Amino acid sequence: MNFTIFVYIVVMGSVAFLCYYALLWLPRQIRRDYRDGLHALARAVEIREHGTTGSARLRAYYATQIAQRLGLPARVVRDIEFASLLQEIGKVSIPYGILNKEEPLTSDEEAVLQLHCVLGQKMVQQVPSLERLATFIRHHHENWDGSGYPDGLQGEEIPLASRILHIVGDHADALRGKDIDNPSLRLQAAEQIEAGRGTQYDPQVFEVFQAIVRAETSRQARLSYHERYA
Repeated sequence: MNFTIFVYIVVMGSVAFLCYYALLWLPRQIRRDYRDGLHALARAVEIREHGTTGSARLRAYYATQIAQRLGLPARVVRDIEFASLLQEIGKVSIPYGILNKEEPLTSDEEAVLQLHCVLGQKMVQQVPSLERLATFIRHHHENWDGSGYPDGLQGEEIPLASRILHIVGDHADALRGKDIDNPSLRLQAAEQIEAGRGTQYDPQVFEVFQAIVRAETSRQARLSYHERYA
């Protein structure tokens, strides 16, 4: 092999590697960095709201699982994951005393807290790469029977992504201050919000969510059995 051919092979190999890096590895790295940035924003809310550490991670996990089980396209699944990380971002503008009040909120305080949906929408709309998530965030407290807020949407008027966010958000709230990584507690929290099936939550989406949580608990129980008797 003469020197010219050797140089040609080295150059073409380098070009091929750079193309692979640019087209495959780099986009994945960008997506990882993007996701890490959204997690950091979500933690800003968790720092202000007591007992919610890890809630965004939990929401994102279940929102992704539900969306995949429903057979949604990968791009939509990713959008739902990102929206679940940011669905409470509007709470950074809610007064600390309301956000962490231990006694029941007054009607006026409740109205202020409910503003977080619209505030979150407006915040996300300011970022072009996130603007498509704004509607999902605005409607993540709409109820299946039309009794939710901020717009009183009903049934399939509510974006599917928002219906998913509603369930995973309330599930995370039910785990507030508890060990969110405990499968048994996750199941208890799912059972705690089950009364909202068909009124607060899309019944079919809730059924998918509950199946995921139950499968998790069953899998953990089998692992524990083998750990005990192996």
